[in-house]
Amino acid sequence: MIPHDLTQSIKVSLKTATGQLGYILSKIDDVDQVENILLQLKAVQSMLAKTTYELLDDAYRKALAERISSAYQSCPGDCGNEETIEKLRKLFPELKLEEVPKKLREARMVEEELKKFLSERLDTPSPRD
Repeated sequence: MIPHDLTQSIKVSLKTATGQLGYILSKIDDVDQVENILLQLKAVQSMLAKTTYELLDDAYRKALAERISSAYQSCPGDCGNEETIEKLRKLFPELKLEEVPKKLREARMVEEELKKFLSERLDTPSPRD
């Protein structure tokens, strides 16, 4: 689910871009408007790129937060990944969008290692058995 404030921001951007595209369509045949049309196209392109960036930022950050939270909760304290999990947890608020995919892969690897660790732990008979 996209947060309400982000949805509102995206709607404003898309409505603005729609207005600019409407202007472009109405002036496309006017030779005297070529510079203006190019300026409007660049503005639309920039606005759509910004909107896409905001949406991806939100989606990546949510996915990363979920993975970090899951790994943090799954590690019993002796899983061998405590340092990495803690580093990811502390870095999360300051991550730049371009760092998120790498950190997401790192969190996914930790999650997979935790699953193996917990599976092995469950498969190993206790000394009392």
